[in-house]
Amino acid sequence: MTELVKTVLILSDALAAPDALISAFVERGFSPITLLPGRSKLPDRAPVAIVVIVEKPSAQMDRLLIGAKARYVGLNIPVLALMQTTPPLQDDKFDSILISPYHPAQIVLRTIGLTRLASMEQEIKLRLQTLEQDFGISHQRPQIQEKDPFNILFIGKASPEFMVIINALQRKNVRVVAAFTSFTAFDYLYEQTFDAVVMNGLVSMDSALSVTQTMRKNAKLYHVPALLLANKITAKEQKAVYSAGMNDIIDASAPLGDISARVLEQANFHRMHSMLKDEFSVLGGEVCVDTSTQLFNKSFFSAHLSRVVKFYDVQNLPVTLCLIRISPDDGFDSDFAIGASFSQIGIMIKNLVRLQDITARIETNVFAIAFPGQAAEQLQPVSERLHSILKCATLSAPDTGEPLNIKLELTMTTLNTNVSQTSAA
Repeated sequence: MTELVKTVLILSDALAAPDALISAFVERGFSPITLLPGRSKLPDRAPVAIVVIVEKPSAQMDRLLIGAKARYVGLNIPVLALMQTTPPLQDDKFDSILISPYHPAQIVLRTIGLTRLASMEQEIKLRLQTLEQDFGISHQRPQIQEKDPFNILFIGKASPEFMVIINALQRKNVRVVAAFTSFTAFDYLYEQTFDAVVMNGLVSMDSALSVTQTMRKNAKLYHVPALLLANKITAKEQKAVYSAGMNDIIDASAPLGDISARVLEQANFHRMHSMLKDEFSVLGGEVCVDTSTQLFNKSFFSAHLSRVVKFYDVQNLPVTLCLIRISPDDGFDSDFAIGASFSQIGIMIKNLVRLQDITARIETNVFAIAFPGQAAEQLQPVSERLHSILKCATLSAPDTGEPLNIKLELTMTTLNTNVSQTSAA
Protein backbone atom coordinates (compact mmCIF):
# COMPACT_ATOMS: atom_id res chain seq x y z
CA MET A 1 0.00 0.00 0.00
CA THR A 2 1.39 3.40 -0.96
CA GLU A 3 1.13 6.58 1.02
CA LEU A 4 -2.38 7.54 2.03
CA VAL A 5 -3.62 10.79 0.54
CA LYS A 6 -6.40 13.16 1.63
CA THR A 7 -7.14 15.29 -1.41
CA VAL A 8 -8.90 18.64 -1.22
CA LEU A 9 -10.10 20.04 -4.54
CA ILE A 10 -9.85 23.85 -4.72
CA LEU A 11 -11.95 25.49 -7.45
CA SER A 12 -10.84 29.06 -7.99
CA ASP A 13 -11.90 31.79 -10.38
CA ALA A 14 -8.61 33.60 -9.63
CA LEU A 15 -5.22 32.77 -11.15
CA ALA A 16 -4.43 30.31 -8.36
CA ALA A 17 -5.29 29.45 -4.78
CA PRO A 18 -3.37 31.53 -2.18
CA ASP A 19 -0.03 30.02 -1.18
CA ALA A 20 -0.91 30.43 2.51
CA LEU A 21 -4.05 28.31 2.04
CA ILE A 22 -2.13 25.60 0.19
CA SER A 23 0.47 25.52 2.98
CA ALA A 24 -2.21 25.36 5.70
CA PHE A 25 -3.79 22.30 4.07
CA VAL A 26 -0.43 20.59 3.61
CA GLU A 27 0.46 21.19 7.27
CA ARG A 28 -2.69 19.30 8.30
CA GLY A 29 -1.93 16.32 6.06
CA PHE A 30 -4.03 17.23 3.02
CA SER A 31 -3.00 17.21 -0.62
CA PRO A 32 -4.63 20.31 -2.22
CA ILE A 33 -5.30 20.35 -5.97
CA THR A 34 -6.29 23.65 -7.59
CA LEU A 35 -8.60 23.71 -10.62
CA LEU A 36 -9.17 26.78 -12.76
CA PRO A 37 -12.21 27.12 -15.06
CA GLY A 38 -11.48 25.68 -18.50
CA ARG A 39 -7.81 24.99 -17.72
CA SER A 40 -7.70 21.89 -15.52
CA LYS A 41 -8.81 18.26 -15.52
CA LEU A 42 -10.61 16.68 -12.59
CA PRO A 43 -8.54 14.03 -10.80
CA ASP A 44 -9.59 10.38 -11.03
CA ARG A 45 -9.65 9.89 -7.28
CA ALA A 46 -12.45 11.57 -5.35
CA PRO A 47 -11.44 14.36 -2.93
CA VAL A 48 -12.57 14.43 0.69
CA ALA A 49 -13.86 18.00 0.21
CA ILE A 50 -14.23 20.76 -2.38
CA VAL A 51 -13.33 24.37 -1.58
CA VAL A 52 -14.76 27.00 -3.95
CA ILE A 53 -13.13 30.45 -4.02
CA VAL A 54 -15.40 32.97 -5.74
CA GLU A 55 -15.11 36.73 -6.06
CA LYS A 56 -18.72 36.77 -7.25
CA PRO A 57 -21.18 34.13 -8.52
CA SER A 58 -20.57 33.08 -12.12
CA ALA A 59 -22.03 30.57 -14.57
CA GLN A 60 -18.53 29.33 -15.37
CA MET A 61 -17.81 28.45 -11.73
CA ASP A 62 -21.23 26.81 -11.43
CA ARG A 63 -20.45 24.59 -14.42
CA LEU A 64 -17.09 23.59 -12.91
CA LEU A 65 -18.73 22.65 -9.61
CA ILE A 66 -21.55 20.74 -11.34
CA GLY A 67 -18.93 18.86 -13.37
CA ALA A 68 -17.00 17.95 -10.23
CA LYS A 69 -20.11 16.61 -8.48
CA ALA A 70 -21.07 14.63 -11.59
CA ARG A 71 -17.56 13.15 -11.79
CA TYR A 72 -17.87 11.71 -8.29
CA VAL A 73 -21.58 10.89 -8.29
CA GLY A 74 -22.77 8.74 -5.40
CA LEU A 75 -20.27 10.18 -2.92
CA ASN A 76 -21.14 12.70 -0.24
CA ILE A 77 -18.37 15.25 -0.86
CA PRO A 78 -18.90 18.47 1.15
CA VAL A 79 -18.47 21.83 -0.57
CA LEU A 80 -17.13 24.90 1.27
CA ALA A 81 -17.51 28.29 -0.42
CA LEU A 82 -15.23 31.25 0.32
CA MET A 83 -17.11 34.43 -0.57
CA GLN A 84 -16.50 38.16 -0.35
CA THR A 85 -19.98 39.08 0.90
CA THR A 86 -23.01 37.34 2.33
CA PRO A 87 -25.09 35.85 -0.52
CA PRO A 88 -28.59 37.35 -0.83
CA LEU A 89 -30.21 33.90 -0.87
CA GLN A 90 -29.39 30.51 0.59
CA ASP A 91 -27.40 28.56 -2.02
CA ASP A 92 -27.88 24.79 -1.83
CA LYS A 93 -24.78 24.19 -3.98
CA PHE A 94 -22.67 24.77 -0.87
CA ASP A 95 -22.65 22.90 2.43
CA SER A 96 -20.99 25.80 4.23
CA ILE A 97 -19.96 29.39 3.47
CA LEU A 98 -17.18 31.50 4.96
CA ILE A 99 -17.37 35.26 4.40
CA SER A 100 -14.22 37.33 3.91
CA PRO A 101 -12.03 38.02 5.81
CA TYR A 102 -11.09 34.43 6.54
CA HIS A 103 -7.83 32.95 7.73
CA PRO A 104 -6.21 29.83 6.16
CA ALA A 105 -6.36 28.03 9.51
CA GLN A 106 -10.07 28.83 9.75
CA ILE A 107 -10.68 27.41 6.26
CA VAL A 108 -8.84 24.19 7.10
CA LEU A 109 -10.70 23.78 10.39
CA ARG A 110 -14.05 24.21 8.65
CA THR A 111 -13.02 21.74 5.93
CA ILE A 112 -12.09 19.16 8.56
CA GLY A 113 -15.43 19.71 10.29
CA LEU A 114 -17.31 19.26 7.02
CA THR A 115 -15.52 16.02 6.17
CA ARG A 116 -16.41 14.67 9.60
CA LEU A 117 -20.06 15.59 9.14
CA ALA A 118 -20.06 13.96 5.70
CA SER A 119 -18.53 10.77 7.15
CA MET A 120 -21.13 10.72 9.91
CA GLU A 121 -23.97 11.17 7.41
CA GLN A 122 -22.59 8.37 5.24
CA GLU A 123 -22.27 6.03 8.20
CA ILE A 124 -25.83 6.79 9.32
CA LYS A 125 -27.11 5.86 5.84
CA LEU A 126 -25.22 2.57 5.94
CA ARG A 127 -26.47 1.78 9.45
CA LEU A 128 -30.04 2.46 8.39
CA GLN A 129 -29.56 0.02 5.50
CA THR A 130 -28.25 -2.64 7.90
CA LEU A 131 -31.15 -2.09 10.28
CA GLU A 132 -33.68 -2.31 7.44
CA GLN A 133 -32.21 -5.12 5.37
CA ASP A 134 -30.67 -7.35 8.05
CA PHE A 135 -32.94 -6.76 11.05
CA GLY A 136 -36.20 -5.49 9.54
CA ILE A 137 -36.06 -2.30 11.61
CA SER A 138 -37.27 0.96 10.07
CA HIS A 139 -35.79 4.06 11.70
CA GLN A 140 -37.44 7.43 11.23
CA ARG A 141 -34.83 10.17 11.17
CA PRO A 142 -35.74 13.12 13.43
CA GLN A 143 -37.01 16.30 11.82
CA ILE A 144 -34.88 19.42 12.13
CA GLN A 145 -36.64 22.00 14.26
CA GLU A 146 -35.70 25.03 12.19
CA LYS A 147 -37.67 27.43 14.37
CA ASP A 148 -35.82 26.57 17.57
CA PRO A 149 -33.73 29.65 18.41
CA PHE A 150 -29.97 29.41 18.56
CA ASN A 151 -28.40 29.84 21.98
CA ILE A 152 -25.43 32.22 21.89
CA LEU A 153 -23.23 33.17 24.85
CA PHE A 154 -21.54 36.59 24.77
CA ILE A 155 -18.52 36.99 27.04
CA GLY A 156 -16.93 40.32 27.92
CA LYS A 157 -17.63 43.93 28.74
CA ALA A 158 -20.84 45.45 27.42
CA SER A 159 -19.15 47.82 24.96
CA PRO A 160 -21.38 49.65 22.44
CA GLU A 161 -20.17 47.43 19.56
CA PHE A 162 -20.98 44.32 21.55
CA MET A 163 -24.47 45.51 22.44
CA VAL A 164 -25.31 46.41 18.82
CA ILE A 165 -24.51 42.84 17.73
CA ILE A 166 -26.47 41.33 20.61
CA ASN A 167 -29.53 43.42 19.73
CA ALA A 168 -29.25 42.48 16.04
CA LEU A 169 -29.10 38.76 16.83
CA GLN A 170 -32.05 38.97 19.21
CA ARG A 171 -34.10 40.36 16.33
CA LYS A 172 -33.19 37.20 14.37
CA ASN A 173 -34.83 34.85 16.90
CA VAL A 174 -31.57 34.18 18.75
CA ARG A 175 -31.50 33.60 22.49
CA VAL A 176 -28.57 35.63 23.84
CA VAL A 177 -26.97 35.18 27.25
CA ALA A 178 -24.40 37.77 28.38
CA ALA A 179 -21.57 36.99 30.78
CA PHE A 180 -19.49 40.02 31.67
CA THR A 181 -16.57 38.05 33.17
CA SER A 182 -14.90 34.75 32.36
CA PHE A 183 -15.87 33.42 35.80
CA THR A 184 -19.59 33.84 35.20
CA ALA A 185 -19.10 32.61 31.62
CA PHE A 186 -18.02 29.17 32.79
CA ASP A 187 -20.97 28.99 35.17
CA TYR A 188 -23.20 29.36 32.11
CA LEU A 189 -21.10 27.03 29.92
CA TYR A 190 -21.20 24.19 32.43
CA GLU A 191 -24.89 24.59 33.24
CA GLN A 192 -26.38 25.31 29.81
CA THR A 193 -25.91 24.27 26.17
CA PHE A 194 -24.84 26.87 23.61
CA ASP A 195 -24.55 26.78 19.84
CA ALA A 196 -21.73 29.35 19.78
CA VAL A 197 -19.72 31.66 22.04
CA VAL A 198 -18.76 35.22 21.05
CA MET A 199 -16.02 36.97 23.04
CA ASN A 200 -15.18 40.65 23.29
CA GLY A 201 -11.56 41.21 22.29
CA LEU A 202 -11.82 44.89 21.39
CA VAL A 203 -9.56 46.05 24.23
CA SER A 204 -7.63 42.87 25.07
CA MET A 205 -7.65 39.32 23.73
CA ASP A 206 -6.03 37.72 26.78
CA SER A 207 -9.22 36.71 28.56
CA ALA A 208 -10.82 35.43 25.33
CA LEU A 209 -7.79 33.28 24.54
CA SER A 210 -7.73 31.88 28.07
CA VAL A 211 -11.44 30.98 27.94
CA THR A 212 -11.02 29.32 24.54
CA GLN A 213 -8.03 27.26 25.64
CA THR A 214 -10.00 26.05 28.66
CA MET A 215 -12.99 25.15 26.46
CA ARG A 216 -10.74 23.06 24.20
CA LYS A 217 -9.63 20.99 27.20
CA ASN A 218 -13.20 20.15 28.20
CA ALA A 219 -15.03 17.25 26.50
CA LYS A 220 -18.43 18.96 26.68
CA LEU A 221 -17.19 22.29 25.32
CA TYR A 222 -14.56 21.02 22.90
CA HIS A 223 -16.65 21.42 19.73
CA VAL A 224 -18.60 24.58 20.69
CA PRO A 225 -17.62 27.34 18.21
CA ALA A 226 -15.72 30.30 19.70
CA LEU A 227 -15.66 33.63 17.87
CA LEU A 228 -13.60 36.72 18.68
CA LEU A 229 -14.90 40.25 18.13
CA ALA A 230 -11.89 42.47 17.50
CA ASN A 231 -10.57 45.51 15.72
CA LYS A 232 -7.86 45.11 13.10
CA ILE A 233 -5.29 42.63 14.41
CA THR A 234 -1.87 41.58 13.16
CA ALA A 235 -0.97 38.34 11.40
CA LYS A 236 0.89 37.25 14.56
CA GLU A 237 -2.22 37.88 16.67
CA GLN A 238 -4.35 35.97 14.16
CA LYS A 239 -2.05 32.96 14.48
CA ALA A 240 -2.33 33.09 18.27
CA VAL A 241 -6.13 33.26 18.07
CA TYR A 242 -6.47 30.19 15.85
CA SER A 243 -3.77 28.31 17.75
CA ALA A 244 -5.83 28.80 20.91
CA GLY A 245 -8.78 27.06 19.23
CA MET A 246 -10.90 29.99 18.03
CA ASN A 247 -13.14 29.29 15.03
CA ASP A 248 -13.48 32.81 13.62
CA ILE A 249 -12.42 36.43 14.03
CA ILE A 250 -15.09 39.05 13.50
CA ASP A 251 -14.07 42.55 12.43
CA ALA A 252 -16.05 44.97 14.59
CA SER A 253 -16.19 47.47 11.69
CA ALA A 254 -17.80 44.97 9.27
CA PRO A 255 -21.46 45.43 8.19
CA LEU A 256 -23.85 44.22 10.86
CA GLY A 257 -25.46 41.77 8.43
CA ASP A 258 -22.11 40.10 7.75
CA ILE A 259 -21.33 39.89 11.47
CA SER A 260 -24.69 38.26 12.22
CA ALA A 261 -24.23 35.84 9.31
CA ARG A 262 -20.80 34.76 10.58
CA VAL A 263 -22.13 34.05 14.06
CA LEU A 264 -25.26 32.22 12.87
CA GLU A 265 -23.32 30.15 10.32
CA GLN A 266 -21.04 28.83 13.06
CA ALA A 267 -24.02 28.17 15.34
CA ASN A 268 -25.92 26.32 12.63
CA PHE A 269 -22.89 24.20 11.76
CA HIS A 270 -22.47 23.18 15.40
CA ARG A 271 -26.16 22.37 15.81
CA MET A 272 -26.07 20.08 12.76
CA HIS A 273 -23.12 18.22 14.31
CA SER A 274 -24.90 17.93 17.67
CA MET A 275 -28.07 16.59 16.07
CA LEU A 276 -26.10 13.88 14.26
CA LYS A 277 -24.45 12.92 17.57
CA ASP A 278 -27.88 12.56 19.18
CA GLU A 279 -29.12 10.47 16.27
CA PHE A 280 -26.15 8.10 16.51
CA SER A 281 -27.03 7.32 20.13
CA VAL A 282 -30.51 5.90 19.35
CA LEU A 283 -29.88 3.68 16.31
CA GLY A 284 -30.67 -0.01 16.69
CA GLY A 285 -32.20 -0.35 20.12
CA GLU A 286 -32.06 -3.52 22.22
CA VAL A 287 -32.02 -5.83 19.16
CA CYS A 288 -28.63 -4.46 18.07
CA VAL A 289 -27.09 -3.19 21.30
CA ASP A 290 -25.19 -4.98 24.06
CA THR A 291 -27.10 -3.79 27.13
CA SER A 292 -24.19 -4.00 29.59
CA THR A 293 -21.89 -1.74 27.57
CA GLN A 294 -24.26 0.20 25.25
CA LEU A 295 -22.05 -0.79 22.33
CA PHE A 296 -23.35 -2.74 19.34
CA ASN A 297 -23.68 -6.49 19.79
CA LYS A 298 -21.99 -9.21 17.74
CA SER A 299 -24.89 -9.83 15.36
CA PHE A 300 -25.25 -6.19 14.32
CA PHE A 301 -21.51 -5.65 14.11
CA SER A 302 -20.99 -8.66 11.82
CA ALA A 303 -23.82 -7.69 9.48
CA HIS A 304 -22.87 -4.03 9.37
CA LEU A 305 -19.13 -4.58 8.98
CA SER A 306 -19.77 -6.64 5.86
CA ARG A 307 -21.80 -3.81 4.33
CA VAL A 308 -19.25 -1.15 5.29
CA VAL A 309 -16.31 -3.09 3.81
CA LYS A 310 -18.17 -3.61 0.52
CA PHE A 311 -19.09 0.09 0.28
CA TYR A 312 -15.56 1.37 0.93
CA ASP A 313 -13.97 -1.29 -1.24
CA VAL A 314 -15.91 0.05 -4.25
CA GLN A 315 -14.52 3.53 -3.45
CA ASN A 316 -10.99 2.10 -3.13
CA LEU A 317 -10.97 3.15 0.53
CA PRO A 318 -9.76 1.08 3.49
CA VAL A 319 -11.57 -0.18 6.57
CA THR A 320 -9.56 -1.16 9.64
CA LEU A 321 -10.69 -3.60 12.31
CA CYS A 322 -9.39 -3.16 15.85
CA LEU A 323 -9.83 -6.04 18.32
CA ILE A 324 -9.34 -5.42 22.04
CA ARG A 325 -9.08 -8.46 24.30
CA ILE A 326 -9.11 -7.75 28.04
CA SER A 327 -8.29 -10.30 30.72
CA PRO A 328 -7.06 -10.20 34.33
CA ASP A 329 -3.32 -10.40 34.83
CA ASP A 330 -3.43 -12.15 38.19
CA GLY A 331 -5.41 -15.37 37.86
CA PHE A 332 -8.99 -14.15 38.32
CA ASP A 333 -11.70 -15.82 36.23
CA SER A 334 -12.30 -13.35 33.40
CA ASP A 335 -16.07 -13.86 33.11
CA PHE A 336 -16.59 -13.06 36.77
CA ALA A 337 -13.77 -10.78 37.81
CA ILE A 338 -13.99 -8.08 35.18
CA GLY A 339 -17.55 -8.60 33.99
CA ALA A 340 -18.84 -5.82 36.21
CA SER A 341 -16.31 -3.42 34.72
CA PHE A 342 -17.29 -3.90 31.07
CA SER A 343 -19.81 -1.08 31.17
CA GLN A 344 -17.06 1.36 32.15
CA ILE A 345 -14.72 -0.06 29.52
CA GLY A 346 -17.41 0.22 26.84
CA ILE A 347 -18.02 3.89 27.63
CA MET A 348 -14.30 4.63 27.50
CA ILE A 349 -13.90 2.94 24.13
CA LYS A 350 -16.89 4.78 22.67
CA ASN A 351 -15.57 8.15 23.85
CA LEU A 352 -12.10 7.56 22.46
CA VAL A 353 -13.10 7.12 18.81
CA ARG A 354 -15.02 9.08 16.18
CA LEU A 355 -18.80 8.96 16.11
CA GLN A 356 -18.74 7.26 12.69
CA ASP A 357 -16.49 4.46 13.96
CA ILE A 358 -18.40 1.27 14.81
CA THR A 359 -17.88 -0.03 18.34
CA ALA A 360 -19.10 -3.41 19.58
CA ARG A 361 -18.70 -6.08 22.21
CA ILE A 362 -18.38 -9.35 20.30
CA GLU A 363 -17.32 -11.77 23.06
CA THR A 364 -17.42 -11.69 26.86
CA ASN A 365 -14.11 -9.87 27.09
CA VAL A 366 -13.49 -8.92 23.46
CA PHE A 367 -14.36 -5.51 22.01
CA ALA A 368 -14.20 -4.51 18.36
CA ILE A 369 -13.91 -1.17 16.58
CA ALA A 370 -14.25 -0.69 12.82
CA PHE A 371 -12.68 2.46 11.37
CA PRO A 372 -14.28 3.28 7.99
CA GLY A 373 -12.05 5.10 5.52
CA GLN A 374 -8.85 4.63 7.53
CA ALA A 375 -5.95 2.20 7.17
CA ALA A 376 -4.11 0.64 10.10
CA GLU A 377 -0.99 2.75 9.62
CA GLN A 378 -3.08 5.92 10.00
CA LEU A 379 -4.39 4.75 13.35
CA GLN A 380 -1.18 4.38 15.33
CA PRO A 381 -2.00 7.42 17.54
CA VAL A 382 -5.50 6.00 18.18
CA SER A 383 -4.04 2.60 19.04
CA GLU A 384 -1.61 4.17 21.50
CA ARG A 385 -4.36 6.26 23.10
CA LEU A 386 -6.69 3.26 23.48
CA HIS A 387 -3.95 1.12 24.98
CA SER A 388 -2.76 3.81 27.37
CA ILE A 389 -6.16 4.80 28.73
CA LEU A 390 -7.60 1.29 29.01
CA LYS A 391 -4.43 -0.02 30.66
CA CYS A 392 -4.64 2.75 33.26
CA ALA A 393 -8.35 2.21 33.91
CA THR A 394 -9.22 1.47 37.53
CA LEU A 395 -10.92 -1.94 37.64
CA SER A 396 -11.81 -3.94 40.73
CA ALA A 397 -13.11 -7.43 41.45
CA PRO A 398 -16.88 -7.23 42.10
CA ASP A 399 -16.82 -9.65 45.05
CA THR A 400 -13.86 -8.30 47.02
CA GLY A 401 -13.23 -4.85 45.59
CA GLU A 402 -9.60 -5.77 45.06
CA PRO A 403 -7.91 -3.87 42.22
CA LEU A 404 -7.43 -5.85 39.02
CA ASN A 405 -4.36 -5.65 36.87
CA ILE A 406 -5.51 -6.34 33.33
CA LYS A 407 -3.80 -7.80 30.32
CA LEU A 408 -4.60 -5.88 27.15
CA GLU A 409 -4.21 -7.37 23.69
CA LEU A 410 -4.90 -4.88 20.89
CA THR A 411 -4.59 -5.59 17.17
CA MET A 412 -5.22 -3.39 14.10
CA THR A 413 -5.89 -4.99 10.71
CA THR A 414 -6.75 -3.32 7.40
CA LEU A 415 -9.49 -5.52 5.96
CA ASN A 416 -9.64 -4.56 2.26
CA THR A 417 -5.92 -4.85 1.58
CA ASN A 418 -6.37 -4.41 -2.18
CA VAL A 419 -6.67 -0.65 -1.59
CA SER A 420 -3.57 0.90 -3.09
CA GLN A 421 -4.09 4.56 -2.29
CA THR A 422 -6.91 6.40 -0.57
CA SER A 423 -8.55 9.71 0.10
CA ALA A 424 -9.49 8.68 3.61
CA ALA A 425 -10.70 11.39 5.97
